Formats: sequence, C-alpha cells, structure tokens
Amino acid sequence: MTSLNPVGVALFVAVALWLARMWFREAKENPQGGGGLPGASSCPARAVAVAVAGTLVLLGLEVWGEIRLGIAEEQKDVSWLALPLFVAAAFTEEVIFRGYLVVERRGNAARWASIVAFSLIFALMHDHLWSFEMPDDRSAGTFAAIREGFSLNLSAKGFFSTGFIFAGALWFYFVRFFRWNPHASLLAPVAAHLAKNVVVFFVKLAQGHVTSWI
Repeated sequence: MTSLNPVGVALFVAVALWLARMWFREAKENPQGGGGLPGASSCPARAVAVAVAGTLVLLGLEVWGEIRLGIAEEQKDVSWLALPLFVAAAFTEEVIFRGYLVVERRGNAARWASIVAFSLIFALMHDHLWSFEMPDDRSAGTFAAIREGFSLNLSAKGFFSTGFIFAGALWFYFVRFFRWNPHASLLAPVAAHLAKNVVVFFVKLAQGHVTSWI
C-alpha cells in the first residue's frame, strides 16, 4: 500500500470544494446551463436516482465477479485517508472527463466516438494493467529510469477491473446525456460516481483492505 500525504489530500479536497462551490452557484443561477463550467445546470431527481442505481448494479456485478473468480484478495489496500480523496475525486473527475473531455455540437456520432475514446483513456489511467515506481538509481538518465520503473500487469484482475472502470465511465457519460437529463447536467454522473466511490471504500473495509489511518 502506498501511503498518502495528508497535506496533499487536504489540498486536493480543498480544490474540489472550491470547484464544487462555483459549480453549484452557477447551476443555481443558470438552471438550463450555458455558463462557464460544463454541465452546471439543474437535473431532475429521477435522473440522479437512475444514475446511482445503475452504477450500484455495475459495482455489485464487479464485486460478485471478483469473488467468483477468486481475485478479490488481489485488490489494493487503502487507508482511511483515502475516503475523503475518493469523495473529492468523484466531483473533480466528472468535471474533467464527463464535463470537458467530450466532443459536443458536432453530432451524435462524434460525441459517442469521443465518449468511447475518453472512457478508454479514463480506464487505462487507473493502474490496474500497469505499475510504476521510480528506481533509486537514476545514473543512466531520467528516461532510462522511467522505462525501468514502468511495468505491465496483464493479469485477470487487471483486465477485469479495467473493464469495469471502462463500463462505469460509459455509464457516467450516458447519464449526463440521456433524455431524462434534459440540460446535460453533471449532477447525475457526479452523484453516481460519489455513490460508487463511497461504497467501494466500505466494501474494501468489509473485506479487510482498509489497513491503516494514513
């Protein structure tokens, strides 16, 4: 388990709170959207409910699949400090990916092509299929050290987890743009992502993978 820096986590949470404050203020002032921040608009409660329910179904399938495949014990350990990080990441990742990283105003084909592409990037950014640790010896140069520190992890657990992250990312995009969310508000995917991250943490806790405070 990699230890988290409490100061770094606090700064990240502070930035997320500041961004969320601006986003909610803009959504209140412009409920139909069109302001400076993406997806800052009103969202029907049923869209939020569907978004959360769908992501919990996906998460349930993932947890069940890990147990059936015997790979649940291969998941990473975390600390309690990861919980505020998970909560803050739910908002910031949605603003960046489902907010900014999507092609709009060029037709549905371009939009959904970008959604698939950015969902794949989002999934691959999570280090389930790879790992990196900078070696202490950098005498051969920085790039050589980076090559040495990078390794692939082409395991069943790696592909399984990456696949579910990809499916979850597609779902987050879908609930931003489906017809029950007429103003393409980010509130639906943010709520879904938040629910997923919080439940993931407590599943880890129940399975013995929350191993320290920091």
